[in-house]
Amino acid sequence: MLIRRRRHATPGLNTTSTADISFMLLIFFLVTTSMDTDKGITRQLPPIDDTEDNTVADVSRDKIMQLRIMADNSLTVNGKAQRYDMLRDDIVRFVERVGQQHLITVEADGHADYDSYFALQGQIAEAFRLIRDKEAVRRYRKPMAQCSPSQRRSVMEACPQHVAEDYDTARHTTQSRKEASR
Repeated sequence: MLIRRRRHATPGLNTTSTADISFMLLIFFLVTTSMDTDKGITRQLPPIDDTEDNTVADVSRDKIMQLRIMADNSLTVNGKAQRYDMLRDDIVRFVERVGQQHLITVEADGHADYDSYFALQGQIAEAFRLIRDKEAVRRYRKPMAQCSPSQRRSVMEACPQHVAEDYDTARHTTQSRKEASR
């Protein structure tokens, strides 16, 4: 006699809610994860004005501070070597001495690191924060962060930031090669 064996069906897993659970976990991690966006430079670009005449203005040399990052990431201020951590105080003294007619020029060699450029920009931003805080305390007896928007605007107008950046990297690369060959 032949005995028939019954095939037992293997019970299946109910996976209908797996997609819902994984979708909720994905949303949870996206919402709770913080993104590092600290690296950046806040700059207010001038409005586009096609009618503006781009003429070259004559500026006295004593009202210009020339900052240059060399190919080896060293910094020079008006042709003299300078440390990055000492730059903030020099900028504050320069702007307080010259006033609103100041001009800070920034030139960076094409072979310089971005970290050096960001360090330079950070020192410039910190110097102007200190200058504006001093002006806000002088005018309103409170730092700039605690001022109202109209007070901030008046302090910003009293302490403008005149920074000119030179992006002609081909010229800088040629100059740095000439200097290196000397």
